Amino acid sequence: MTLSICIPIYNNNVSSLIQELSVQTSQLSCNYEIILMDDGSQCHKPENSQLTNLPNVQYIELSSNIGRSAIRNKLADTAQYDFLLFMDCDTLPTSTHFIHNYIEAAESSEADVIIGGYHYKKEKPANEYLLRWTYGLNREEKSAAERNQHPFRSFSTFNFMIKKEVFNHVRFDESLKEYGHEDTLFGWDMKRHQFKFLHIDNPATHLAYEKTDDFLEKTKSSLKNLWIIYQKNNDKKDLLQDIKVLRYQSFLQKSYLLRPISYLLSHLEKYFIRNLSSENPQMFIFDLYKLNVLCKVSLEKK
Repeated sequence: MTLSICIPIYNNNVSSLIQELSVQTSQLSCNYEIILMDDGSQCHKPENSQLTNLPNVQYIELSSNIGRSAIRNKLADTAQYDFLLFMDCDTLPTSTHFIHNYIEAAESSEADVIIGGYHYKKEKPANEYLLRWTYGLNREEKSAAERNQHPFRSFSTFNFMIKKEVFNHVRFDESLKEYGHEDTLFGWDMKRHQFKFLHIDNPATHLAYEKTDDFLEKTKSSLKNLWIIYQKNNDKKDLLQDIKVLRYQSFLQKSYLLRPISYLLSHLEKYFIRNLSSENPQMFIFDLYKLNVLCKVSLEKK
Protein backbone atom coordinates (compact mmCIF):
# COMPACT_ATOMS: atom_id res chain seq x y z
CA MET A 1 0.00 0.00 0.00
CA THR A 2 0.97 3.67 -0.33
CA LEU A 3 0.25 6.32 2.29
CA SER A 4 -0.30 10.08 2.40
CA ILE A 5 -0.31 11.57 5.92
CA CYS A 6 -2.40 14.75 5.83
CA ILE A 7 -2.17 17.31 8.62
CA PRO A 8 -4.08 20.61 8.59
CA ILE A 9 -2.34 23.23 10.73
CA TYR A 10 -3.76 26.24 12.51
CA ASN A 11 -1.61 28.16 15.00
CA ASN A 12 0.24 25.07 16.27
CA ASN A 13 3.89 24.04 16.26
CA VAL A 14 3.83 20.52 14.79
CA SER A 15 7.57 19.84 15.09
CA SER A 16 7.26 17.09 17.72
CA LEU A 17 4.44 15.39 15.83
CA ILE A 18 6.21 15.42 12.47
CA GLN A 19 9.55 14.32 13.89
CA GLU A 20 7.84 11.32 15.50
CA LEU A 21 5.94 10.48 12.32
CA SER A 22 9.15 10.84 10.32
CA VAL A 23 10.90 8.30 12.54
CA GLN A 24 8.01 5.85 12.19
CA THR A 25 7.57 6.29 8.44
CA SER A 26 11.30 5.83 7.82
CA GLN A 27 10.81 2.21 8.92
CA LEU A 28 8.10 1.57 6.32
CA SER A 29 8.64 -0.52 3.23
CA CYS A 30 5.96 1.38 1.29
CA ASN A 31 5.91 4.76 -0.43
CA TYR A 32 4.68 7.60 1.77
CA GLU A 33 4.46 11.37 2.05
CA ILE A 34 3.65 13.80 4.87
CA ILE A 35 1.67 16.85 3.74
CA LEU A 36 1.42 19.83 6.08
CA MET A 37 -1.05 22.54 5.10
CA ASP A 38 -1.23 25.76 7.09
CA ASP A 39 -4.71 27.28 7.12
CA GLY A 40 -3.86 30.98 7.44
CA SER A 41 -2.09 30.75 10.82
CA GLN A 42 -0.74 33.77 12.66
CA CYS A 43 2.10 31.95 14.43
CA HIS A 44 4.58 29.03 14.26
CA LYS A 45 5.08 29.32 10.49
CA PRO A 46 8.91 29.49 10.59
CA GLU A 47 9.19 26.35 12.76
CA ASN A 48 6.72 24.39 10.67
CA SER A 49 8.19 25.42 7.31
CA GLN A 50 11.59 24.02 8.36
CA LEU A 51 10.11 20.53 8.62
CA THR A 52 10.58 20.11 4.86
CA ASN A 53 14.17 19.20 5.79
CA LEU A 54 12.77 15.83 6.83
CA PRO A 55 12.28 13.12 4.16
CA ASN A 56 9.09 13.25 2.09
CA VAL A 57 7.63 16.21 4.00
CA GLN A 58 5.75 18.86 2.02
CA TYR A 59 4.69 22.17 3.60
CA ILE A 60 1.99 24.33 1.99
CA GLU A 61 0.99 27.74 3.34
CA LEU A 62 -2.45 29.17 2.56
CA SER A 63 -2.78 32.96 2.53
CA SER A 64 -6.16 32.92 4.30
CA ASN A 65 -8.19 30.57 6.46
CA ILE A 66 -10.48 28.36 4.34
CA GLY A 67 -11.97 26.29 7.18
CA ARG A 68 -11.92 22.76 8.52
CA SER A 69 -13.87 21.15 5.66
CA ALA A 70 -12.16 22.89 2.74
CA ILE A 71 -8.62 22.30 4.00
CA ARG A 72 -9.21 18.56 4.37
CA ASN A 73 -10.55 18.40 0.82
CA LYS A 74 -7.52 20.36 -0.37
CA LEU A 75 -5.15 18.01 1.46
CA ALA A 76 -6.83 15.02 -0.20
CA ASP A 77 -6.54 16.67 -3.61
CA THR A 78 -2.82 17.27 -3.01
CA ALA A 79 -2.17 13.71 -1.82
CA GLN A 80 -0.79 11.29 -4.43
CA TYR A 81 -1.20 7.94 -2.65
CA ASP A 82 -3.99 5.40 -2.16
CA PHE A 83 -4.55 5.75 1.59
CA LEU A 84 -4.97 9.03 3.48
CA LEU A 85 -4.15 9.31 7.19
CA PHE A 86 -5.62 12.47 8.70
CA MET A 87 -4.42 13.76 12.07
CA ASP A 88 -5.17 16.98 13.89
CA CYS A 89 -2.19 19.25 14.44
CA ASP A 90 -2.46 19.21 18.27
CA THR A 91 -1.81 15.48 18.58
CA LEU A 92 0.97 13.00 19.24
CA PRO A 93 0.89 9.22 18.64
CA THR A 94 0.69 7.23 21.86
CA SER A 95 2.55 4.29 20.31
CA THR A 96 5.88 4.00 18.50
CA HIS A 97 4.02 1.54 16.23
CA PHE A 98 1.25 4.03 15.40
CA ILE A 99 1.77 4.04 11.62
CA HIS A 100 2.48 0.31 11.52
CA ASN A 101 -0.79 -0.37 13.39
CA TYR A 102 -2.79 1.55 10.78
CA ILE A 103 -1.09 -0.22 7.88
CA GLU A 104 -1.58 -3.62 9.50
CA ALA A 105 -5.29 -2.90 10.02
CA ALA A 106 -5.70 -1.74 6.42
CA GLU A 107 -3.95 -4.79 5.00
CA SER A 108 -5.77 -7.31 7.21
CA SER A 109 -9.32 -5.98 6.81
CA GLU A 110 -11.72 -4.82 4.13
CA ALA A 111 -12.43 -1.56 5.95
CA ASP A 112 -12.81 1.63 3.92
CA VAL A 113 -12.27 3.84 6.97
CA ILE A 114 -10.17 3.06 10.06
CA ILE A 115 -10.39 5.20 13.22
CA GLY A 116 -7.66 5.07 15.86
CA GLY A 117 -9.30 6.97 18.71
CA TYR A 118 -8.48 9.56 21.37
CA HIS A 119 -6.20 9.59 24.38
CA TYR A 120 -6.01 12.21 27.13
CA LYS A 121 -3.31 12.66 29.72
CA LYS A 122 -4.57 11.71 33.16
CA GLU A 123 -2.93 14.63 34.97
CA LYS A 124 -5.64 17.13 35.87
CA PRO A 125 -5.06 20.51 34.21
CA ALA A 126 -5.72 23.95 35.68
CA ASN A 127 -9.37 24.84 36.36
CA GLU A 128 -9.71 27.02 33.26
CA TYR A 129 -9.04 23.93 31.08
CA LEU A 130 -11.02 21.39 33.10
CA LEU A 131 -14.22 21.28 31.06
CA ARG A 132 -12.54 20.34 27.77
CA TRP A 133 -10.34 17.77 29.52
CA THR A 134 -13.30 16.26 31.41
CA TYR A 135 -15.34 16.08 28.22
CA GLY A 136 -12.46 14.37 26.42
CA LEU A 137 -12.01 11.74 29.12
CA ASN A 138 -15.71 11.01 29.51
CA ARG A 139 -17.04 11.32 25.98
CA GLU A 140 -14.16 10.91 23.50
CA GLU A 141 -11.65 8.47 25.04
CA LYS A 142 -13.25 5.10 24.32
CA SER A 143 -11.90 1.66 23.49
CA ALA A 144 -12.25 0.24 19.99
CA ALA A 145 -14.71 -2.33 21.36
CA GLU A 146 -16.98 0.46 22.62
CA ARG A 147 -16.69 2.48 19.42
CA ASN A 148 -17.33 -0.50 17.14
CA GLN A 149 -20.75 -1.00 18.78
CA HIS A 150 -21.93 2.15 16.95
CA PRO A 151 -19.12 2.76 14.45
CA PHE A 152 -20.63 5.72 12.60
CA ARG A 153 -21.51 7.62 15.78
CA SER A 154 -17.88 7.56 16.87
CA PHE A 155 -16.39 8.97 13.68
CA SER A 156 -14.07 11.94 14.15
CA THR A 157 -11.55 13.73 11.95
CA PHE A 158 -9.12 13.74 14.90
CA ASN A 159 -7.25 10.59 13.86
CA PHE A 160 -8.40 8.36 10.99
CA MET A 161 -7.27 6.57 7.82
CA ILE A 162 -9.39 6.35 4.68
CA LYS A 163 -9.03 5.02 1.15
CA LYS A 164 -8.55 7.98 -1.18
CA GLU A 165 -11.18 6.70 -3.60
CA VAL A 166 -13.68 6.57 -0.73
CA PHE A 167 -12.79 10.10 0.41
CA ASN A 168 -13.31 11.43 -3.11
CA HIS A 169 -16.72 9.77 -3.24
CA VAL A 170 -17.91 11.61 -0.11
CA ARG A 171 -15.68 14.65 0.65
CA PHE A 172 -16.34 17.30 3.29
CA ASP A 173 -19.18 19.75 2.80
CA GLU A 174 -17.50 23.12 2.25
CA SER A 175 -20.76 25.01 2.76
CA LEU A 176 -20.14 24.52 6.50
CA LYS A 177 -17.95 27.55 7.15
CA GLU A 178 -18.01 27.70 10.94
CA TYR A 179 -16.53 25.27 13.47
CA GLY A 180 -18.14 21.95 14.25
CA HIS A 181 -19.96 18.80 13.11
CA GLU A 182 -18.40 18.67 9.64
CA ASP A 183 -17.18 15.23 10.74
CA THR A 184 -20.75 14.25 11.72
CA LEU A 185 -21.97 14.99 8.21
CA PHE A 186 -18.96 13.24 6.63
CA GLY A 187 -19.55 10.13 8.75
CA TRP A 188 -23.28 10.19 8.04
CA ASP A 189 -22.61 10.38 4.29
CA MET A 190 -20.28 7.39 4.51
CA LYS A 191 -22.91 5.47 6.44
CA ARG A 192 -25.50 6.32 3.78
CA HIS A 193 -23.14 4.98 1.08
CA GLN A 194 -22.55 1.82 3.17
CA PHE A 195 -18.78 2.15 3.42
CA LYS A 196 -17.15 -0.16 5.97
CA PHE A 197 -15.89 1.30 9.25
CA LEU A 198 -13.34 -0.23 11.61
CA HIS A 199 -12.30 1.24 14.98
CA ILE A 200 -8.96 0.10 16.38
CA ASP A 201 -7.05 0.82 19.58
CA ASN A 202 -4.46 3.13 18.05
CA PRO A 203 -5.07 6.47 19.76
CA ALA A 204 -3.39 9.81 19.41
CA THR A 205 -2.98 12.02 22.46
CA HIS A 206 -4.88 15.30 22.38
CA LEU A 207 -2.25 17.80 23.51
CA ALA A 208 -3.99 21.18 23.40
CA TYR A 209 -6.39 21.92 26.22
CA GLU A 210 -8.86 24.70 25.49
CA LYS A 211 -10.03 27.27 27.98
CA THR A 212 -13.61 26.74 29.08
CA ASP A 213 -14.84 30.03 27.56
CA ASP A 214 -13.33 29.09 24.19
CA PHE A 215 -14.74 25.56 24.34
CA LEU A 216 -18.23 26.85 25.10
CA GLU A 217 -18.05 29.23 22.15
CA LYS A 218 -16.95 26.36 19.88
CA THR A 219 -19.82 24.29 21.26
CA LYS A 220 -22.28 27.03 20.26
CA SER A 221 -20.78 27.17 16.77
CA SER A 222 -20.91 23.39 16.38
CA LEU A 223 -24.57 23.25 17.41
CA LYS A 224 -25.45 25.93 14.86
CA ASN A 225 -23.75 23.76 12.24
CA LEU A 226 -25.58 20.70 13.52
CA TRP A 227 -28.92 22.44 13.06
CA ILE A 228 -27.97 23.45 9.51
CA ILE A 229 -27.04 19.82 8.74
CA TYR A 230 -30.30 18.57 10.24
CA GLN A 231 -32.42 21.04 8.28
CA LYS A 232 -30.67 20.23 4.98
CA ASN A 233 -31.07 16.46 5.23
CA ASN A 234 -34.25 14.81 4.01
CA ASP A 235 -33.63 11.62 5.97
CA LYS A 236 -33.61 12.96 9.52
CA LYS A 237 -34.23 9.61 11.21
CA ASP A 238 -30.57 8.50 11.24
CA LEU A 239 -29.35 11.81 12.64
CA LEU A 240 -31.95 11.69 15.42
CA GLN A 241 -30.92 8.14 16.22
CA ASP A 242 -27.23 8.97 16.37
CA ILE A 243 -27.21 12.39 18.08
CA LYS A 244 -28.74 12.66 21.53
CA VAL A 245 -29.18 16.44 21.70
CA LEU A 246 -31.12 16.39 18.42
CA ARG A 247 -33.42 13.65 19.76
CA TYR A 248 -34.24 15.72 22.84
CA GLN A 249 -34.87 18.86 20.80
CA SER A 250 -37.12 16.92 18.42
CA PHE A 251 -39.06 15.38 21.31
CA LEU A 252 -39.64 18.81 22.88
CA GLN A 253 -40.78 20.22 19.56
CA LYS A 254 -43.22 17.37 18.88
CA SER A 255 -44.54 17.65 22.44
CA TYR A 256 -45.11 21.42 22.10
CA LEU A 257 -42.66 21.94 24.96
CA LEU A 258 -39.84 23.55 23.01
CA ARG A 259 -40.58 27.16 23.93
CA PRO A 260 -41.33 26.64 27.63
CA ILE A 261 -38.32 24.37 28.16
CA SER A 262 -36.10 26.77 26.23
CA TYR A 263 -37.37 29.60 28.45
CA LEU A 264 -36.56 27.57 31.57
CA LEU A 265 -33.11 26.52 30.35
CA SER A 266 -32.27 30.10 29.38
CA HIS A 267 -32.95 31.21 32.96
CA LEU A 268 -30.61 28.46 34.20
CA GLU A 269 -27.81 29.35 31.78
CA LYS A 270 -25.78 31.32 34.33
CA TYR A 271 -25.90 28.34 36.68
CA PHE A 272 -24.78 26.02 33.86
CA ILE A 273 -21.80 28.23 33.02
CA ARG A 274 -20.85 28.57 36.69
CA ASN A 275 -20.76 24.78 37.07
CA LEU A 276 -18.92 24.22 33.79
CA SER A 277 -16.30 26.80 34.80
CA SER A 278 -15.80 25.24 38.23
CA GLU A 279 -13.28 22.68 39.46
CA ASN A 280 -15.91 19.94 39.06
CA PRO A 281 -17.74 20.40 35.73
CA GLN A 282 -20.60 17.93 35.28
CA MET A 283 -21.31 16.30 31.92
CA PHE A 284 -25.05 16.25 32.68
CA ILE A 285 -24.93 20.04 33.07
CA PHE A 286 -22.97 20.28 29.82
CA ASP A 287 -25.71 18.26 28.10
CA LEU A 288 -28.32 20.70 29.40
CA TYR A 289 -26.17 23.62 28.24
CA LYS A 290 -26.04 22.11 24.72
CA LEU A 291 -29.78 21.48 24.71
CA ASN A 292 -30.33 25.10 25.72
CA VAL A 293 -28.19 26.31 22.79
CA LEU A 294 -29.88 24.01 20.27
CA CYS A 295 -33.37 25.02 21.44
CA LYS A 296 -32.48 28.68 20.97
CA VAL A 297 -31.01 28.03 17.53
CA SER A 298 -34.02 26.04 16.37
CA LEU A 299 -36.44 28.68 17.60
CA GLU A 300 -34.51 31.45 15.85
CA LYS A 301 -35.08 29.69 12.53
CA LYS A 302 -38.89 29.63 12.88
